[in-house]
Amino acid sequence: MPSLLLLFTAALLSSWAQLLTDANSWWSLALNPVQRPEMFIIGAQPVCSQLPGLSPGQRKLCQLYQEHMAYIGEGAKTGIKECQHQFRQRRWNCSTADNASVFGRVMQIGSRETAFTHAVSAAGVVNAISRACREGELSTCGCSRTARPKDLPRDWLWGGCGDNVEYGYRFAKEFVDAREREKNFAKGSEEQGRVLMNLQNNEAGRRAVYKMADVACKCHGVSGSCSLKTCWLQLAEFRKVGDRLKEKYDSAA
Repeated sequence: MPSLLLLFTAALLSSWAQLLTDANSWWSLALNPVQRPEMFIIGAQPVCSQLPGLSPGQRKLCQLYQEHMAYIGEGAKTGIKECQHQFRQRRWNCSTADNASVFGRVMQIGSRETAFTHAVSAAGVVNAISRACREGELSTCGCSRTARPKDLPRDWLWGGCGDNVEYGYRFAKEFVDAREREKNFAKGSEEQGRVLMNLQNNEAGRRAVYKMADVACKCHGVSGSCSLKTCWLQLAEFRKVGDRLKEKYDSAA
């Protein structure tokens, strides 16, 4: 996996003019808890038909992976809360609107703030899905299968149930990017530039989570002797991910 993309580089293209964006967004899943499929009454409408803000491609993924949707909503909520924390002392503080666009008209502008929201919300989805895998909440994934680090001492055990950041990264890429990838704008147009910007910053957020995941270990032994250690892959605290992305925001042009 390449190093973390410099947030916004080659993404904030020449025009800062106001661009039209979709009125709805998958971020709206954060505003209302998404019910898990097993909670729906038999004969009721399928969960995917009731979720606002999904693009056609995202709705298809919803139909295939309904049990993931509650965690996508949790990831979106985590991203929004982190955005509000990082900008708590700024004039614009990631305040949300009471509609499906979530952030309101500010998202119509190709700005650094827009870029940050894309990055931190994509990161939130990776975080939520990765942990849901570890906790056994999703049938299509389980604990991390990351290979044993080469620098881990030979007498330390590798194989604790780690966060499945590989699966979280892949699924978040498929779902979050689906809205942008199904658009078809003329090459070189402002609209295409905005799509590329969004994709770039989605990826920056995902890679921040991926690259910051690290080895965690637990001691075993009589009276805390730590004669044996078991280690696994663990996600970084999301606040640290938010701090990293905010650093990229502050250095962006």
